[in-house]
Amino acid sequence: PDPGTFEQALDRAVRVGFERTLEQDAAFGIRQLVDVACKALSPAVNDPYTAIQAVDHLSVIFSALAERPLGAAIIRDAQGRAVVIVPARGFGDYLSTMCGLIRRYGSREPTVSLALLRLLESCGALVRAGDVRWSAIDREAELILLDAEREVAQPADLMAVRDATATLRQFISDRRLSAAKPTAPH
Repeated sequence: PDPGTFEQALDRAVRVGFERTLEQDAAFGIRQLVDVACKALSPAVNDPYTAIQAVDHLSVIFSALAERPLGAAIIRDAQGRAVVIVPARGFGDYLSTMCGLIRRYGSREPTVSLALLRLLESCGALVRAGDVRWSAIDREAELILLDAEREVAQPADLMAVRDATATLRQFISDRRLSAAKPTAPH
């Protein structure tokens, strides 16, 4: 291609600014909500309800991401060879950004753990059977439970987290099995 045309196209496609924007980087908005939740869980604020609201908002965002193709974009030439690889966040990257800090800061509060498990269930309902994303969801569910087992003092509260985790993990297992079964011809 003509270098001048390429330069103009590049100038239109790339914008350099002082800060990231929500329009250009979904992870930026996610990180802002994660920060709200973490601040709400800090000892100085101690407001788990606000953290749960932030998780509920994240659930809406993540449910939308669960249906989208994510990860690196590969541009191929006419022969099918990769000529450009544009790195981008994958499903597991977004999931660990969303759940990781909130899980660690909120692990003593069972309602926060339950909210995170609901987030995983919401996005899991949209992930196709057989999708590799199930591994990331299952791993986050496991980490939520492990942190709750370490931090939650009240046995009844811990049981609620265990039950919700078991239900989610059974759902994941069922979806994986349904993907492995051959379908009957119609």
